[in-house]
Amino acid sequence: MVTYSCDFISPKKTTLNNTALLDTEIDFSDVDVYPLFMDCNNCDTSEKQNLCFEMELIRRLQKFMSKNSIGPYSEVKDTILVDILVDTEGKISIVEIHKSKEIENRLPELDSLLYKSIASLPAAVQPSLKRGIPVNSMFKLPIVLSPKE
Repeated sequence: MVTYSCDFISPKKTTLNNTALLDTEIDFSDVDVYPLFMDCNNCDTSEKQNLCFEMELIRRLQKFMSKNSIGPYSEVKDTILVDILVDTEGKISIVEIHKSKEIENRLPELDSLLYKSIASLPAAVQPSLKRGIPVNSMFKLPIVLSPKE
């Protein structure tokens, strides 16, 4: 006895299979929830949360830096880039500081001040989340050095 099935000859396409396939593709270049300071919990969209986190981070670092002046600022005008990591535990740390040789020579204490300013931040923030799982996130923070007026 031989049995035939129309489904076997021409299988039906279901949206369930397509959904399952899409569900396995994960975009690791973006997160669902950005890291948060407690002050940013009331933001209603992820874009506003990200903006709040960045602005709060900048505000806190500026406050620390303004209390601790360094070297001959009057002669230095430049921008440095600081790679900042927020790990899965919510700990903020500096990964790398990108600066010119001129800044390195004129302001050798800048690195230690930046590390101290990051250490002055809250012990932990809410980390980034991807599908409800804490993940590391990196930020490139530009810092403009300019003469005091």
